[in-house]
Amino acid sequence: MLIDHLVACLLLPLALWVLLNGLDDLVVDAAALWGHIRLRFATHPNDCIPSEAELDAAPHLRTAIFVALWKEHKVIRKMIDNNVTKLRYERVEFFIGAYPNDAPTLAAIREAMDSYPNVHLSVCPHDGPTSKADCLNWIYQRMLQYEEQQQVRFDMILTHDAEDLMDPDALRWINYYAQWNDFVQIPVLALPTAIREFSHGVYCDEFAEYQFKGDRR
Repeated sequence: MLIDHLVACLLLPLALWVLLNGLDDLVVDAAALWGHIRLRFATHPNDCIPSEAELDAAPHLRTAIFVALWKEHKVIRKMIDNNVTKLRYERVEFFIGAYPNDAPTLAAIREAMDSYPNVHLSVCPHDGPTSKADCLNWIYQRMLQYEEQQQVRFDMILTHDAEDLMDPDALRWINYYAQWNDFVQIPVLALPTAIREFSHGVYCDEFAEYQFKGDRR
């Protein structure tokens, strides 16, 4: 029949399109293979895995961590407690941004500021929500104000979300590679999830995979 013939003619182009559409995933595999080869034969410290002594020897750059919030009062205090107290890194300040019409989040940030002197609040000049970029811009302005008041200058800026759990050594590694790189990104990994939270676990795994692959293309 004519319809069967047309379908058969379309199968080969369709198969080729599916193949080509999936080839971009091979870029990640090729990059991983190249990275393994470089690590095996590398001589420059930028291409090698540092020892604990090398991590400790790298001077700690003054670092600002930006966190943009909208109605995150239920999680932000836990995030601050986990990260401020566990990071194995000196010279780090947290700049937390929120909106004037988000009173619970503002209260949670101010409560954290009473406990940690390196936590600073940035209040957007207008009600939210807007975009994350807008909130980050006002956090940046708060950092500039802090630099002027304290007569200091930050060397690195990191961005994090309200639910992020930072590895205690993350800043030490970023600080080490910042000696040769203008931009450093570390992997986003999903935490173990109970089997009863199957849908949530699948979402977290897919999000982590997307971040790991997409941001390296």
